[in-house]
Amino acid sequence: MSILVLTLIVGAVFLAIRKYYAFTAKFPAGPAPLPVIGNLHQVKLATREFALFAKQFNGFYTLFTPLPMLEITDYALIKEAFIDHGEDYVDRQKMPGLDAIFNFCKNGGVINSSGDNWREQRRVSLSILRDFGMGKNVMEELFMIANIINEVLFGYRYKYDGGDDLINYVEGFNKMIDDISTCKLLPLAILFPSIKHVPYIGYHTVEKHAANVRKNNEYVVRNVARAMESYDEDAEPANFVHAYKQRMRSNSFLDQDNLIATCADFFAAGQETTTTTLRWATLFLADNQDVQDKLREEVHRVIGKERLPALEDKPQMIYTQATIHEIQRLANILTMNVPRKTHKPTVLSGQTIPENMTIHADIHYVLWNDPHFVNPKEFRPERYIAEDGKSLRKELVERTIPFSLGKRACAGEGLARVELFLGLTATVQHYRILPVAGQSIDLTQQKKTIGLPVEQMLKLESV
Repeated sequence: MSILVLTLIVGAVFLAIRKYYAFTAKFPAGPAPLPVIGNLHQVKLATREFALFAKQFNGFYTLFTPLPMLEITDYALIKEAFIDHGEDYVDRQKMPGLDAIFNFCKNGGVINSSGDNWREQRRVSLSILRDFGMGKNVMEELFMIANIINEVLFGYRYKYDGGDDLINYVEGFNKMIDDISTCKLLPLAILFPSIKHVPYIGYHTVEKHAANVRKNNEYVVRNVARAMESYDEDAEPANFVHAYKQRMRSNSFLDQDNLIATCADFFAAGQETTTTTLRWATLFLADNQDVQDKLREEVHRVIGKERLPALEDKPQMIYTQATIHEIQRLANILTMNVPRKTHKPTVLSGQTIPENMTIHADIHYVLWNDPHFVNPKEFRPERYIAEDGKSLRKELVERTIPFSLGKRACAGEGLARVELFLGLTATVQHYRILPVAGQSIDLTQQKKTIGLPVEQMLKLESV
């Protein structure tokens, strides 16, 4: 009897394994997975194994984590997917474990939503930013990143010595991201969402982080309510909240929860990433004084030393634009982007990609490995400047995609580009950034969700 049972068990296991590998064979080739765990034994998210696989497979490959995820590692294929066939890749993959932590409301905001609600939240948000914030004087007077976002969303800014509430929000957000990115149990929440109900493990895996997100978002909730107090439906909108509220009357997809979720998304997407990019900018410039001198010369020639930089200066400042592109490319701060999913079967490079498959464009790999970037680890803004010295090299600019591509590219891209241009030019206009005497610049990138630089002292000299 025991032999029969053992034979049946072995047979069942054999059939299950055979069925599993028949299932995995339906997807584009990648590193061989194991039953149940897939490729989890081979990779930790955003580690060097991803780069090794990218070199091994031609432009894209499938990882099982343990569900199938298509990694796209070639710019041309990212463009084919997200631009040429962008409508096939516009949805977000539902991850109940992460949704329980991050989502203010179900399928809300612009980052994690899908379907018609996402389309409307994004369309309306971008329209408001174009109509209200982007390019107007309010954008040109501000330099602190979080204060820029605060001004656009809520209609007021803090004085530099009176922004404790905003500082607490920013510091809380940074700590929250750091805690989540270093949580070793988080993959369990992604794979097994019901783990949040398990005593102790559920608290440390999901509920603790969800509570921190809710507490930090109280800042957004308070400020939306504050902005609403001055709302006048007959007056010109004074900020994003007013403009969104005005459009609620004619759009059933717009409501209070989505307004709060969208404001929280813009803070999340813009504050930490732009601030981190500017931190890298100061290190690159401190480590490359020749680049900093050329940048300052252009700033003083075009803008001078007295007035503030303005957006209309940007077209005349080719070297500044090249430097910002190079900073974003080499800083390469997002080790992983938010995955998308296919909402119907599609084709990529001649291969069928099934419906509901998770798609991750490995932009981190592209920025450091695309063959168009010669000596990619070298900080050299000149690579972006065309032979005429008056324009940028299109083939390099289009491959510099820190905000991703297509319909799900970062909704805050325009705002972030304004922040980077104004923040960088205003800094070098008035200060020389130097290493501390006797110390060298450490350009090591910390291996976290956001690629932070090592904290270090710098010296500022007035110019």
